[in-house]
Amino acid sequence: MNRYAPVLLLLASLGAPALAADPPKVPAPYKAVSTEAEALARIEELGGIVRKANDIALEVDFHHTGAAITDDYLQYLLSQKAVAVLRLKETAVTDAGLAHVGKLTGLKRLYLEKTAITDAGLKHLTGLKELEYLNLFGTKVTDAGITQLKALPKLAQLFVADTQVTAAGIAAFQNAAPAVRVVPDPAQERERAKAALETAKTAVANAEEALATAEKDAAELAPKAAQLKKELDDATKLLNDAKKVADDLKKKADDAAKRFKDGGGDKAKKEADEAKQKADDAQKAAQAIQTKTDPLRQQSAKAGNAKKRSEDAKLALDAARQSEADTRKRLDASR
Repeated sequence: MNRYAPVLLLLASLGAPALAADPPKVPAPYKAVSTEAEALARIEELGGIVRKANDIALEVDFHHTGAAITDDYLQYLLSQKAVAVLRLKETAVTDAGLAHVGKLTGLKRLYLEKTAITDAGLKHLTGLKELEYLNLFGTKVTDAGITQLKALPKLAQLFVADTQVTAAGIAAFQNAAPAVRVVPDPAQERERAKAALETAKTAVANAEEALATAEKDAAELAPKAAQLKKELDDATKLLNDAKKVADDLKKKADDAAKRFKDGGGDKAKKEADEAKQKADDAQKAAQAIQTKTDPLRQQSAKAGNAKKRSEDAKLALDAARQSEADTRKRLDASR
């Protein structure tokens, strides 16, 4: 809790005016600087972050300064010897500010997402011969604007999602600058959407087949579920009885064998042999019952679950069809 809260409450109860919150700090207007260190200090006062991109180049990040950074302040960058990365996402920079950015001849990566940049501003960037990466996401650029960027010899990645750039404009740019990876790439998206649609169609076909099988099982087996369960219960009881008989006879056989080993003579040997034979026969009988019981158990379980499997198959088919519909929309959107 704010340590002043009790005081504020007391003042309010007495009818005294509450203490006003500090007004937001307004950045000092742009003022020309004479040294690199002075410019760096002003950038940091504005909320910018300066990092080393490598041993020589710098990265300047104004992303979190918001509306505080306007065009004039970008002049401070011109006093920095080697700005290689500049982040201006969601700032108040406009086309006029790019006139200053265009003078950063060593710039390699430029982030302009969600700014008010238009085609008019892009003309200021055509002299950035080292620029490799340009992010224009959420700006107001159009097909005509990005056409200007084909003059950038080292540009490798261009992001134009959520702009006014069209699929036709991207295709024309790619024809003029095939080495540049443009995101989004409508042609690539179409191919991916086509492949996804084929996968979705296969999934629908498989789901329809699974539903047909499940419904057939439900129609044939569900009515027999109660009878099959009774048959299984009877068979299980018979199996348990057979196993108990086999276990008892094996114990008797073991006892008879022990008596013979302890010197019981021929009579004990005969009893042991007979007991062992009975135990073996009982074990075989139990195994035979087991062999008949296992398929019955499987059939009973299948019958008991037939209705649920049919319901699950319907849900799976609905999901597959929805996926196919969504994929078709994606394919239509990529055209």
